[in-house]
Amino acid sequence: MYLDIHALHTLPYANVNRDGLGSPKSCVYGGAPRIRVSSQSWKRAARQEVEKGMESRTVRTRQIAAVLREHLVDEHGWTADDARRASRGIIHAYGLEPEADDSTKVLLWLPVSVVRDLAQLALDHRETLKTLPLPELDAKGKPKKLSAKEKETLQQTISAAVSAIAAPVTDILNSRHPVIELLGRMLAEVPGHTVDGHTQVAHAFTIHESAPDFDYFTAVDDCAPGTGAGHLATAEFATGTFYRYCNVNVSQLASVLGDVDTAISLVQAWARTFLTVVPTGKANSTAPATRPDLVHLALRDAPLSLASAFEKPVPTSPDGFSEPGRRLLAAYTGRLHRFVDDPGHWSGYASPYPEALPALGSRHDSLDGLVRTVADTLADRLRAAV
Repeated sequence: MYLDIHALHTLPYANVNRDGLGSPKSCVYGGAPRIRVSSQSWKRAARQEVEKGMESRTVRTRQIAAVLREHLVDEHGWTADDARRASRGIIHAYGLEPEADDSTKVLLWLPVSVVRDLAQLALDHRETLKTLPLPELDAKGKPKKLSAKEKETLQQTISAAVSAIAAPVTDILNSRHPVIELLGRMLAEVPGHTVDGHTQVAHAFTIHESAPDFDYFTAVDDCAPGTGAGHLATAEFATGTFYRYCNVNVSQLASVLGDVDTAISLVQAWARTFLTVVPTGKANSTAPATRPDLVHLALRDAPLSLASAFEKPVPTSPDGFSEPGRRLLAAYTGRLHRFVDDPGHWSGYASPYPEALPALGSRHDSLDGLVRTVADTLADRLRAAV
């Protein structure tokens, strides 16, 4: 059973997701340039907000060894060098080679609780870990460059010393979390770390043609004589009504979590949060804290995006883009359901605007009411299937 989440969401003058040059991200769709917000950007904003309401949280970092080192020093009174030896040894035991600054080359996405578990493991094996070598320094105090033979010998020595803790370290650093199960994670370097996610998130794009706009701005030096500008620059922003979409395989999520209630609670929090958060790029200078103009939720046996409704960009008109966009989305949904002969198991919508859109299912007066209804419907169907 899949939950499809669709939204039309208008953002004012903003730049919530920049490319490498600082411009709003973009794409070409239907032969027309559109403004785009990446799936990663909206997904991260939603993930962080969802975790605020949970007892445990996650962290994505290359600095797990540094975090563990500080924990051993602050909470258990270890010397800085012994704590560093232990944290580097644990990274070695996981099959990764720590950098000279103790970071890992790859980002690890972990429950924050792993730090406590790794610290306990270090305490249990302190006598072994405190004998591990630290990177040698040259005359300038920088890590000494080793030959390939020296690096191989050192690696073999450390690997042999930490072999006894390799299995428990792997178990800890492969730990999962409900949000990790929901979204999935990827790490090719370590078997077992990868988690198949149960959510697919699309890049949001404007339903109409759109391009960045340049803002010329100045800042006044309050302490300089005269009234001239102390700083001059330009920045790029854009406006638009975006089509947003994601889906959740709720049946599989409930299966891996082992509990229908936990899965439904997580899906409900995800849907509500995904629909209402906005990525934080340039937030202090644009305050783009809007909410969707239309939300459409559907339960289906297979996911179904409605992005093709806007392959032809909505033309400019005195009605703006949101109102014709809502009508186009509803009309296309009805046609698509007839075409594939599959209206799904349930659907509904909510909007602050009064128009009736029966092709999108039952109307709800509030977003919270819509999300609660779909959660109750999901719970009934999943329990009936057990």
